Amino acid sequence: MKTEWMGKYREMVESIIYLCNSSSTGFVTPFHYGTEYKITAREAQVIEYLLEDTSGNMVSVANRLGVTRGAFSNIVNKLVAKGFLTKERRGDNKKNIYPVVTSEGEKVYEQYSHFIYEFWFKEMFKKADLIPAEYIRAFSDILKGMGDSMAQMKD
Repeated sequence: MKTEWMGKYREMVESIIYLCNSSSTGFVTPFHYGTEYKITAREAQVIEYLLEDTSGNMVSVANRLGVTRGAFSNIVNKLVAKGFLTKERRGDNKKNIYPVVTSEGEKVYEQYSHFIYEFWFKEMFKKADLIPAEYIRAFSDILKGMGDSMAQMKD
């Protein structure tokens, strides 16, 4: 099948495909990321989102990350084993367990975020500064829509 259907967007489609393929391995491969511990980018993102959403609502955090609840639970368990998260019970329902970032988890995230900012995001933000805000919103919507489409394919 020919690829004319992509039209003038061929270069962008290829870049997105490259990003998806390279990140599918990169997000789950442990690396130091400027920390003394090897962690995955996915683990760092779980810590980040839990730092932002202290309600501990695991379903909303899993949805925001674009991972299944089962995958999220597995990542949480790995982070608990590493000492970066703890689990606590809240309220009368003993089944309600909430992940909480430990001080060691905060430290690792701080190191990770500094590393990843210097490694890539600093340069990306410089390039993004050249783009009008409404275009950044449109591009973000494109990427989010792609992620939503990919998530629907899992069902």
